[in-house]
Amino acid sequence: MNTDPGPRRARDLMTSPVLTVPPDAPREAVAALLVSHGIASAPVVDARGRILGVVDERHLVGADDEAPAAELMTRVPLADPDTPIDELVDHLVEGSRAIPVVREEVPVGIVSRRDVLRRVARGELVAHGERAAGPGAPVVVGVDGSEGSVHALRWGARAARAAGAPLHAVIASGPPDLYGTSSDQVRAARREIEETVRRALGEDATEREELTLDVREGRPARVLVRASEGARLVVVGSRHVDGVGGPPGGSVTAQLVSRAWCPVVAVVPVRPEETGERAGEDAAAVPAP
Repeated sequence: MNTDPGPRRARDLMTSPVLTVPPDAPREAVAALLVSHGIASAPVVDARGRILGVVDERHLVGADDEAPAAELMTRVPLADPDTPIDELVDHLVEGSRAIPVVREEVPVGIVSRRDVLRRVARGELVAHGERAAGPGAPVVVGVDGSEGSVHALRWGARAARAAGAPLHAVIASGPPDLYGTSSDQVRAARREIEETVRRALGEDATEREELTLDVREGRPARVLVRASEGARLVVVGSRHVDGVGGPPGGSVTAQLVSRAWCPVVAVVPVRPEETGERAGEDAAAVPAP
């Protein structure tokens, strides 16, 4: 039986070295490059090799003959060599034809839809499942500043204490653009996670040795999927439970259920009629199927 999990990171899947074009390359020259090498897109780089954008065959069809690559290119999501394959596939499904893999803004490879299909055809890309948590594996809690994440932190803290595990609070600062995530985004996310932790666990909570606060670049679902690798459990807040048979409400939870490396729990506020108290005074944990 083949137990090889296949490629897991961008570096395992990318084509390298990557063909690039300068910003002043004319449309005809770019088209000739793509056709001669049988590729659909190429990064546009400046004189120092730093990525400016990507030009692909869609941009060339119907464009002005005199238009240089700088006018034809568009910005696309970027990856680094350690980006999980699942994130790359998400971008490709959402519309990107190829994802440049960069190190310090310089393209070191590229992952295209064809690269993914080639591995699928060989049976080398397989769905992943849960991994056993090792010693010291944390309970990870997704934080977004909502009341739901306050309840999730409280529940996660109890679960971590019961298991003798560290508590790891994670917040997403938002997806980067071509120039990365701004320092303002990171500072705002840091304030948000610190304030939410204090609301949930007390004013001195951020000083606890067993608690780690982590601000990560990216969209919430993708950030938490990455954080789930090596975790004991991922806990998220939810406002409600969807219809019978569905996961607890929220697109982040739904994506986690299908992609996380460990069990996922959604903490749902108990309704007033169930507690006799105000809504949100208590919460119940619902294992996400």
